[in-house]
Amino acid sequence: MSVEIDQLLGIRDRVALVVGGASGYGRQCALTLAKYGAKIALADRNEAGIQETMAQIPGEAKAFPVDISSVAACEKLVADAVTSFGRIDIVVHTAAVLQSRLPDEVDEEHWNNTLNINLRSQFFIARSAAKHMRQAKWGRIVNFISTAGLSGGLPASIVYGISKSGALAMTKSLARQNGRDGVLVNALSPATLDSPLFRRGMSETEIEDLKAKHLGITAYGRWIKPEEVANAVLFLSSEMSSTVTGHVLRADAGAELAGF
Repeated sequence: MSVEIDQLLGIRDRVALVVGGASGYGRQCALTLAKYGAKIALADRNEAGIQETMAQIPGEAKAFPVDISSVAACEKLVADAVTSFGRIDIVVHTAAVLQSRLPDEVDEEHWNNTLNINLRSQFFIARSAAKHMRQAKWGRIVNFISTAGLSGGLPASIVYGISKSGALAMTKSLARQNGRDGVLVNALSPATLDSPLFRRGMSETEIEDLKAKHLGITAYGRWIKPEEVANAVLFLSSEMSSTVTGHVLRADAGAELAGF
């Protein structure tokens, strides 16, 4: 890697905690950040998936198998990452759950599970990491949201949309709190990826129908590669985003143009 690129990005030897790194966008974000010199703390509850990602990382990395549905687990994850690497500079939180439930079908278990993973974990991980970042006077936090967090989502994903809208409000609030200490907090709304989250237990027939509808209304008319969204995360994690905080970067292939 050239010295010029290292200076432009400013992330070589920084420690990046990637939450949800066992697959999908989380995996690719870890690989992209590692490619440009970051050390990776990889967190997910899918231990097999974590090991698959770890095997592809070109550099220093450590796996942290964890269920982030509790506050204690979120705070311990950050503490363990700092203990292992001596610092934490970047947090990329991609983990989420999505289950289809119409408003009248939502029960307490569904509500709590969705909010705990999609919103509560983002807050407590970001809050814990920001304490260390403020001391270092440098930090980047990137919270994945969704077009559902901007539009409210479809009726069958109402709780998912609520959780992502809350994550957006939280991101803006944390950006306001931490900006004077050099800690930048942003949200990223990614393009739809054919992933376990997207499939969420549907049959192959349902999946193919949904994929055809999706491609029919996107501005690009094609599936986005994980690498494309990870490059947007690289920007928000680097020195290139030094004037950006409290922002939603829509790396969603023009989903807004389709009314999402």
